[in-house]
Amino acid sequence: MAIVPMRQTITVERDSSGEFDSWGNPIKIEPFAVKCRVDEGSRISLSRSSGVIKSEESVATARILVDKLADIRYSDTILFTNELGETIARKPKEINVRRHVSGKPILTEVIV
Repeated sequence: MAIVPMRQTITVERDSSGEFDSWGNPIKIEPFAVKCRVDEGSRISLSRSSGVIKSEESVATARILVDKLADIRYSDTILFTNELGETIARKPKEINVRRHVSGKPILTEVIV
């Protein structure tokens, strides 16, 4: 049982299994779904020079929490659809495993 409610679902697309077909093309792996919790957000990053704002840039991130130790790699593409119906496909920037005092993994945190 997860320590936070896992009400969203992400789809993980893996690039290839490392094996090749008879033509030398990489063999695709079927995408798989994982129950998770997705927290989206954005912020405005300002670039200043001598106290004057030179540019503004909007940075959007999503934090995905998956129960226990999930098999998610930096080469995977993660797809999820938010409540507004927007589908977002990104590669992970950061993968962290959160552990209990006993050392067992309780959550995998993925930042995209």
